[in-house]
Amino acid sequence: MSRLGIIGIGLLSATGIWLVAAPFVTGQQPDDATWTTATRNDVIVGALLILLGFTGFFTVLAGHIADMYARAGRPAARQ
Repeated sequence: MSRLGIIGIGLLSATGIWLVAAPFVTGQQPDDATWTTATRNDVIVGALLILLGFTGFFTVLAGHIADMYARAGRPAARQ
């Protein structure tokens, strides 16, 4: 995966983190009130985006590790 893809995964995770935190940081969800529908929606969608971001990151990491093991098993090139 390219650096652009990694940046995209990072932005996806950052967007999810912001969606989870935004209702509380911006004061739209009072501390002592039950969660509104909008807050629940933000937290659920944000959690899904975070999960997708982490899944993408670890998938790319696993691919890179598999490539490293595949390269390590090859015989050295003769000169």
